[in-house]
Amino acid sequence: MTRVEWTRYVGDDVEAVVAMMVNREQPNSVRITPSRGDGGVDILDRGQGDDGGDAVHQVKRYTGPLTAKQKAEVVDSLDALLKDPRWLGLRVTTWYLVMPWDPTPELETWLHELGRERGLHAVWRGLSYVEQLAAKYPEVIDYYLHGGRDRVEEIYQNVISLMALPGGASGNGSPTDVPSVADRIAKAVGTLDVDPHYRYELRFGDGAWPDAVDRPGLVMTWMSGHAKGGPWIAVDVIARCAASVEVRPITFKGSFAAKEGSEFADTLRDFVSYGTPFTSPDDAYTGELDAPGGLGGRLEKARVTMLPRPQDLGDNVRLHVDLLDPTGSVLASADLVRVDRSNGKDGVRVVLEEAHHTFVVEDRYNLTGSTSSRNVHLGEFAGQPVLPVLRAVEFLSMCRPPNVGRVSAEHTDPEMGSTDPNWAFPPKTEMTSALDELQQILTLLAKLQKRTRTTVLVPDFDATSDPEVRKWDQAARMLEGEELSMTYPGGHALIVELPADTPTPEGTFTVQVPFVVEVGTQKLDFGTKLVTLSNATLLDSRVDDERAVYSYSTPDRVARFRWKDDSASA
Repeated sequence: MTRVEWTRYVGDDVEAVVAMMVNREQPNSVRITPSRGDGGVDILDRGQGDDGGDAVHQVKRYTGPLTAKQKAEVVDSLDALLKDPRWLGLRVTTWYLVMPWDPTPELETWLHELGRERGLHAVWRGLSYVEQLAAKYPEVIDYYLHGGRDRVEEIYQNVISLMALPGGASGNGSPTDVPSVADRIAKAVGTLDVDPHYRYELRFGDGAWPDAVDRPGLVMTWMSGHAKGGPWIAVDVIARCAASVEVRPITFKGSFAAKEGSEFADTLRDFVSYGTPFTSPDDAYTGELDAPGGLGGRLEKARVTMLPRPQDLGDNVRLHVDLLDPTGSVLASADLVRVDRSNGKDGVRVVLEEAHHTFVVEDRYNLTGSTSSRNVHLGEFAGQPVLPVLRAVEFLSMCRPPNVGRVSAEHTDPEMGSTDPNWAFPPKTEMTSALDELQQILTLLAKLQKRTRTTVLVPDFDATSDPEVRKWDQAARMLEGEELSMTYPGGHALIVELPADTPTPEGTFTVQVPFVVEVGTQKLDFGTKLVTLSNATLLDSRVDDERAVYSYSTPDRVARFRWKDDSASA
């Protein structure tokens, strides 16, 4: 490509285009918006400096040899980084001065010494580096310096009409075979490759709309079709770098319709006060969406889902909580992970999740009213090992006065932790009842775990029936050495299947059968159980070359079951 004549452009344009190219080259780097000066940081790239430290890029508009004033500005930027209290949490090991002019050997040495004196590696990235970026990202140069912004906007206006669904959706009579539709839409999306901030990827299908995809950089999905079925098109908008959403944000403005006193009205208040995520009713929002790629527009009776915004969760996200009785003895313990936090006009919201997803704790701190609250609800823990889930449920069951919590960072001495009286929850009948039932079932499964090397996993309790729980109870009792008497229904018989050459059992006898217990999708093998029939009457028999099948009844319709403990007999 033609070299850029940097001296022709005003300083703001130079800084804008160079910064965007640095962001594209370092896609996880973020722009710093000056609140009272940037503190020596234009672009921050955490963890990408020397020795795993943080890297800072300071972009300057200078296009020629540095004047004395400009050298002083460079020194001020570097010193501001080290002195500004907003950056005390950084460990900056590398500081880049980025500008479209290559240094003389003397100036390069000067900058290197500036950094050395301040305990970091200062690197001059001049015209050669900037020109390499310009060759690699020509769409950035075109967008910011050569009128590409207007051309991208024109392409935006044409793309949606090109992507209109054929036939019934658009009424334009275009070919409806799959290759034609795919080719036409792919070409439409492909025209947006000139967008320096976002990429656009296509999905299409038929039937129910697909769920949202989970992929790095996805900031928006635009869909066209009919929610009740039929063909649909989805365009995923993917940020080319972290700074894309800052330089070209996706915004919307409008209003929600919420009846005073309704659950949704309370939800909106929580969002405003604490930044709590929410999903609105289907027809609650009306407004305008401003999005790239021509994908914005008017929204009528829309549903809005407000997701948690990715952010720094702070230090020590993994916590250990001991539950203490009034004497200071540890009753139970739980490990928690800080998974989300948000803020609003009134305060801060923090979400902790038990390490095996057994329960979730949401704390809200109202900073204006100096109050706090804690809400706990059970999580989605199906598929987790039974024993740690049981311990977590036992922990919750003991969260009641006069017990208190003691919170410490993971892998530190718990006795150095801080006391938190809020772990003593007020009694809630619904939660207490659910915990009691859950603890009873998990205790049965824990008894099964004692007799198998296979990790027993918590099944989906929503898909578990009462007869299945009774079978777990019976199995647990047999594994503890109990002999069970079970009555079979009237009009039924007991079927005994044996090898063909086995003598016909008569009177009182015992047979061995496999002891297999189903827990969810698992089949747990406990070896053998012994089934005893007393004073049995033979009703029928069928014998072939390989097996004999006998039908028996007993006077009281009872059979006795017990586990054959091979380890004990050995």
